Amino acid sequence: MDLQELVDEASAILQAPVTLEDRRLRLLAFAAHDATTDRVRVETVLGRGAGPRTREWFESFDIARARGPVHVPANPEREIAARLCLPARARGVVRGFLWAVEPPEGLAPERIRAAQALAAGAGEALARVTSRRRETERLLLDLLETGSQERGGIARELADDLAIAGRARVVVAVLGGAPGVQLHAEQVHGPGGVPRDVAVAERSGDLVLLVPAEGPGSPVTDVVESAITGLARLGLPEVVAGVGDEVPLHEAGVSDRRARAALRVVRPVTPERPSGPAATRVHAWDSLGVTRLLGGRGADELVEAVRTPAVTALLDGPDELVETAWVHLEEAGSVAATASRLGLHRQSVYHRIHRIEALTGLDFSRGRDRLELHLALVVLRTT
Repeated sequence: MDLQELVDEASAILQAPVTLEDRRLRLLAFAAHDATTDRVRVETVLGRGAGPRTREWFESFDIARARGPVHVPANPEREIAARLCLPARARGVVRGFLWAVEPPEGLAPERIRAAQALAAGAGEALARVTSRRRETERLLLDLLETGSQERGGIARELADDLAIAGRARVVVAVLGGAPGVQLHAEQVHGPGGVPRDVAVAERSGDLVLLVPAEGPGSPVTDVVESAITGLARLGLPEVVAGVGDEVPLHEAGVSDRRARAALRVVRPVTPERPSGPAATRVHAWDSLGVTRLLGGRGADELVEAVRTPAVTALLDGPDELVETAWVHLEEAGSVAATASRLGLHRQSVYHRIHRIEALTGLDFSRGRDRLELHLALVVLRTT
């Protein structure tokens, strides 16, 4: 019996609206029912899960550790009807919850006992899903970390597990937040999560996604964006992703190395201050240009190397000169474009450039001097 059939049967037994949700109260299945319902059921069905305030209310009844039925009273202030919660347990762990809206007269004990058996079945089904995901995670990490002679066999196992072609081409994306933020695979699984053919693994607090590529117009970016959006709903708004190259499945380690390098460039410095543009959350390795230099192991040495005496003198000077130098170099030395972007008269731009040259000892007419300053500003503004 699949989860939808199980929920439909529970609804028939209890003669009440029933939903099945995972441990994070995200909707897995619901039974159609013509009985009058409440705001929370509408919220859960339309939003694919309960909102934060609703979760807080239900979790306050210690449902995650319950071993038997929990009767949650109505909360008229929050427009929540009384509910019966049946923990979907398996192997000593709560895997999810079977919920029923209780009628005013309550539910008969014999009906509750029959529904408990279905909740246990749901727990076992969810445990099997968890076990399969852990095996997928193991295969993915083995593929990325093992030597070249063993990769072919692991790649075939992973392809079978994901139900994709053994010769499929894939892209690896690595999702990460600010230092100290820990991401978990279960946060991107489940309703609205990554598709069935995407492998997910946890590694050092980051998430690794292996996404099948389908050539031009592939959904790789959409999959990664969707995963980040789901994490944001869970209160993790500053997650970004580095994305590697498209490669054959057995060469996924190459894509992974570049995805990790891209993430090192764009990872948020603090939860309050993302390192890259706020609107950009997915960063492909091949789109990073010269900032790829910051993805290498010698990034710290590079930051120190570009901070020459001339650069230090500029950074210690007035902010208006730093901004003028940046815009002027970004605009390929065009005084007209610099004046337009900064809202200045051209003579004012010329005056500021002379001040910059006097402060730094650099000559903007020399390509090497422009390179020294431009590279430094690119690197230092990125870190």
